[in-house]
Amino acid sequence: MKFPFSTRRAGRRRSSFLAVTALAVTAALALAGCTAGESAPELAADQTLRFGFSAEPPKMSATGGTPSTVSYQLYGLVHRGLMTYGADGSVEPGLAESYEQTSPTSYDFVLRNGLTFQDGSPVTAQDVSNSLLHYSLPETSARSYAGMRYIESIDVADDTHLTINLTSANSSFLEYLADPTAFIVPEAALEPDAEATIGAGPFQLDDWDPGVGLKLTRFDGYYGAGDVQLDEIDVTFYSDATARVNALLSGDVDFIDYVPWESYDQINATEGYATTGAVGVFQSAFFNVVDGPFSDPLLREAVAYAINRDNATDAAFFGFGDALYGIPGADESGQDLWSYDPERARELLAEAGYGPGELTIHLASNSTYSFLQDLALSVQADLEAVGFVVDFTNPDWATFTEQAVAGQYDLMIQGNIGNVQDPAAWLPRLVQAPAEANKSFGYSNPELDEILAAALAETDPDAKADLLAQAYEIIAEDVPFATINQRMQSYGASSRVTGFTVMPGFTQPYSVNNLVSVAMAG
Repeated sequence: MKFPFSTRRAGRRRSSFLAVTALAVTAALALAGCTAGESAPELAADQTLRFGFSAEPPKMSATGGTPSTVSYQLYGLVHRGLMTYGADGSVEPGLAESYEQTSPTSYDFVLRNGLTFQDGSPVTAQDVSNSLLHYSLPETSARSYAGMRYIESIDVADDTHLTINLTSANSSFLEYLADPTAFIVPEAALEPDAEATIGAGPFQLDDWDPGVGLKLTRFDGYYGAGDVQLDEIDVTFYSDATARVNALLSGDVDFIDYVPWESYDQINATEGYATTGAVGVFQSAFFNVVDGPFSDPLLREAVAYAINRDNATDAAFFGFGDALYGIPGADESGQDLWSYDPERARELLAEAGYGPGELTIHLASNSTYSFLQDLALSVQADLEAVGFVVDFTNPDWATFTEQAVAGQYDLMIQGNIGNVQDPAAWLPRLVQAPAEANKSFGYSNPELDEILAAALAETDPDAKADLLAQAYEIIAEDVPFATINQRMQSYGASSRVTGFTVMPGFTQPYSVNNLVSVAMAG
């Protein structure tokens, strides 16, 4: 059967989560192995999925580290949190059977009956408390700290009942509990340097061959085991993108992540194969606002107006993405903060006291991720067109990130994604300390911080929207970062893979959770 194209170029339209959701629905039909009106395919006797990972994940850990897409995939298969993400990216109970928000800062949870970890030990409310309090400590360096830091205390009533008390209201708290890095583990996994290989998720780790691959098998003690059709997932590591695509099209694997953008058309044009994806990860220009010219917000604003975002999307992502002129996922008040206006950029440069060719800036990217390098080269051309002189450097990833954290640049191009969908929850990470390799160096605006904190705690939707509109107005003028685009991120699959759906927006990297609904056609 010929698959319909399920991933399309999106570079000439603005980012829209509704459009992303529509794309995900189209992709779901494609990866079901049939089209509307056709019957479901007959399933194979051997329910093994051969999965080509884009890299070998770091060791599974509850004690810090920098998670990546492959980390989210592995965590989503082996582990579960109190909450989780459903097939459409919505938050739903995970290990929790039910919950009730009893006050703006308190949540009561009841765990499912009979939960066990993959070593046979019971999952108790005390395990939940131990894990979440662990993630709430800044020294743990957990990705989920962004949400868990709001935990003030946890009251454990018995093995299945607990109450989480927050320091202040947080409208995104349940989303943070669904983050794949907020998984619940036995107490031993919380020790320094311990590996978190024992989870309560749908698949358990059977074998890990370093540099080669790993093997997962279905965990019959998982609370939703009755709905899981795959018996086994055999993972092979393919850090080389071309090798990964070739492995798919040659039949060595059935499913791959992180399809390179230049291969979308090739895969979709091959009989029995398709890509499915969503825009989510976004790219931005970030500034050193402490040392150098971009301590002047006029020059930051000049950059925001100088960038031709459509050209940048074509150059870096072959058009598979969305030009971005504001805040991804924001309402209308946050969508058009800037525009492509070279003349306005020249005016701002002059207002800051510089004529054409009088200001040299250091633009940084890296050579490891070619799409970031290509994006930076496109931005370089735009800046030079309005009068900047650009000194471009692109060291390897390790060197680049070290320099970025130290502020050794004037302007850098980097990618980002929100932990959760609510801008009031994820924007603070981009505009507040500490220094990281994917935010502007040294930026601080107490007024913006105060407004975002009020928006996060606000329970009235209209009042929250008003506060966010105020925040967007500050961002438009102060330009702590200048968004460029959202890139399409896709999986590639054989027609034998049925029932896979991609999650929309910022939940896209967690889509492998949906392998619980996948089966292999005969």
